[in-house]
Formats: sequence, C-alpha cells, structure tokens
Amino acid sequence: MVVDTLEKLRQMLLDMHHSGRLSEIEPGLYEDAWAYIEKRKRDFRDLKNPLESRAGGLIIEEIGSVTETVQEIFSVRTRQILDLAYQQIEGQYFDKEEARKMLPAERVMYGQIIDSIEACRSALVHGGESAFDGSGAVSAPRIDETGDASATSAPAAPAAAAPRPVPFPHALVHIRSDMEPFMGVDGRTYVLKQGDIVTLPENNADVLCEHDIALNIRLNK
Repeated sequence: MVVDTLEKLRQMLLDMHHSGRLSEIEPGLYEDAWAYIEKRKRDFRDLKNPLESRAGGLIIEEIGSVTETVQEIFSVRTRQILDLAYQQIEGQYFDKEEARKMLPAERVMYGQIIDSIEACRSALVHGGESAFDGSGAVSAPRIDETGDASATSAPAAPAAAAPRPVPFPHALVHIRSDMEPFMGVDGRTYVLKQGDIVTLPENNADVLCEHDIALNIRLNK
C-alpha cells in the first residue's frame, strides 16, 4: 500500500458513515492493512533508539491509528450486515445490489446470522425443537456469491462448532526483553522477543509492564 494508507482508510470510513449503506471495498483491504502494519513495525525496529526518537513516535501513532481505523471499518460493516439480515428475516425490502458488496467471509457470517435467528425464533416463538438438526442449526434462505437469496436447502452434515473467542480490551505494547512463550487470557499463544510491538490483552499487558518486560504505548486519539 502507498504512503497515504491511513488517509485512504479514514476516507473510506467517513464515506461509510455518510452513506449508511454497505459499500464496496477492495477484497484485500484487511490483508493489505495488516501487511502495512507489519512493515511499519519492522521500520520501527530498524530505528536507533526508536522510543526516544520523533520518527519512532510517529510510527507508533500510525500503527495505532491504522489498527483502530480498520477495526472501526469492520464494526460499521458488521452493523450494516446485521441490518440486511434483519430485513430479510422480517420479509422487508432486501437490496441484492448492496448484498453483493459483501466480502466472502462476510457472506458466511451473514448466512450464519440468518440461521441463528431462525433457529432461535423456531425454539422460542413457535415452541418447538423440530426445526433444529443435530448441531442446533436450521436451513434458512442464504445469499450466494451473486447476492441472490437461495431457496431452503438441506442442511450440511453437523459439525462441531468452534468456540467463539471472548472479546478482551487490548493494549499496544513495546517488548523490552526476550521472554518465554505464554498463553494470553484470550487463549492465544504469544511468542515475543525484544523490540516487538504487539497488541496484547490488557490483563497480560499490565503484568508485563509491572515486571518491566514491556512498555505500554499510550496513543492519543
């Protein structure tokens, strides 16, 4: 991505807020953004005394700003996809053109939302479990690659549902010394070394900072 990465992301987010509708984005937007962040982390590590230089501070601010902007883009798009799912469930007007703007992963999420709402309504409103298959899911109208709502189809073979990660508040930290791998409160294993800039669950970040292993990088929004 080019030097104006952050400005492009911010303009995209601003357009999303103004339109109030799901917009078309580059398929590789998230991958490109995280690749750019990794590049800026390498640039930071290549600096001499990065924490004491203006260049290092600017890179840290940019990493934080890009990360927050990408997360906000995801949040806005997710809320818009939830609105589309609700419209389809309630039989309201459904904009197929808008639905075609979903990324492949978003289409999967959309289908799962539809299934979950239908399953819950069947159990709670209609008072029965007949709509559930062995995995607790039901067949429901889905959206295919072209954005068309498909007819009800036979459910796929039941599969064990992966545990849903629990959200934790995070902090951006600079690792000051090498350390042994550890598992965070979010269930992820972290392998860190001196000079790394990483986002850690706040609880883990606080412990490392208390032991002078990491430095919490406070960002001004």
